[in-house]
Order: sequence, then structure tokens, then C-alpha cells
Amino acid sequence: MNIVHGDAFEQLADLPDDHAHAAVVDYPWEFEIQTGEGKSEIRNREGRGLKSGCREPDHDNRMFDMATDERFPELLAELARVLVDGAWLICMADDRFQGVVRDAMKDSDDWVFRRNWAWTPENMGMGCYGRVNHYPMPVATLGETDRYVQDRGTLFCVPNGRDVDYPTGKPADLYRRVLAPPVIEDGERLLEPFCGSAPGAAVAAERNLDYWGCDVDVDALERARTHQQQDRLPNYAEGD
Repeated sequence: MNIVHGDAFEQLADLPDDHAHAAVVDYPWEFEIQTGEGKSEIRNREGRGLKSGCREPDHDNRMFDMATDERFPELLAELARVLVDGAWLICMADDRFQGVVRDAMKDSDDWVFRRNWAWTPENMGMGCYGRVNHYPMPVATLGETDRYVQDRGTLFCVPNGRDVDYPTGKPADLYRRVLAPPVIEDGERLLEPFCGSAPGAAVAAERNLDYWGCDVDVDALERARTHQQQDRLPNYAEGD
């Protein structure tokens, strides 16, 4: 396994062609929240950044590696290079961003948009995930594929909700379900750019997958190191 600290776009560019067999992308969409005074803030969890729980996007020690909508096709092009033909790409996207993802997939010459999968968190508590019932996951394959998913539906129920307190963390159990064969077979390589607390790494440890993840936030990578199967996760490495 390899968990890298650095900008995902830059680190992906260093990977060789045809390097991996599937990817999960929880893209760090650029967003702002308007306060009651009309000021724009970048929300953050307690204990990070300013006392108000927010941080400016150009802060020297920014938490989230936020990226614009316009850069998403750039990511698709880079993933098309580093993934093998027929590989699955699973994207996390809420209602605001699923159209951006779907349109970029459909406009690409490399990717075949398959459909929207979705997941439903039964217990997410307060926060952004508590305001939606079904959380969409646009999925695509790199060209045509013989890895047809036929043994399960397109709605994934995750009874226990989030199993980490990282703000953008997704349940490891969700990743277990969506990455079940034939999406990726045991022993193959999984990519997780913008990995956050790296739920994909937990699945990789359980299934003997080779794994590459990347994030700009050191705290997220520390969490990744102590996530499930912590004795099998490596120390993170600084990117170039």
C-alpha cells in the first residue's frame, strides 16, 4: 500500500500507464457557505482552523484540497491513463455535483457512463449527510468492460452510517459493497485520490488489494494509518 501526502493531480501524473484496476473518487468540490452576515466561509470541524470552525481556502495549512468543477474532466483524463481498459470509476457526488460528474463522463471519449448508483445512510446524525436520503454515485467504465455487475442492485444501504468522525469521511462498509467483485478482484490495485481518511485502504487491507491513496490533509492521512486493519497500513509518504 502507498498513501501519499500531496496534491492529487500532481501525484497521479507520476503514476505509470495502466497502473490500477479501479478507482473511487470523493472529489473535493469547491463550495462556500454564506454566514448570517453575508460573509463566505469554508466550513471545518471544531478544533481545526479558526474558532468559528472555518478556514480560508488559501490558508497555508488548509484542510481540504478543494477543486473547481472545471478541473474534473482533467481528473477523468488522468485516470483514463493510469487505469486499465474496462476499469470501474465510482464517484461520490451530491445533488449539486452529480450533473457535473455525469456530463463530464458522457462528454469524454474514454469513459462510458453506466448509471447513477446511490447509497442511503440510515444513521448519519446531524450535518450535510442528514439532509439527503439517497446519496448519488455516478459510475463509469474505461471503455467497454467484461466486469459486468449483475448480482446486486444499484442502491446500497449502510445501516451503521459513518464509522469515522472525519468531516467528509465515508463508511468503510459502503466501500466494501461497491468494490465487491467483479468491480475489483482480490489482489488487484485500487486508486483513491482525495482519499481523506481512506476508507478504501481498509477494504484493501481486508481483501489483499494493492492500494494507492493521496490527500493534502496530514490529519486525514494520520487517520488513514490508524483506520481499520491499522497494523497493515503503512506510514504516509511525502509527495514530490
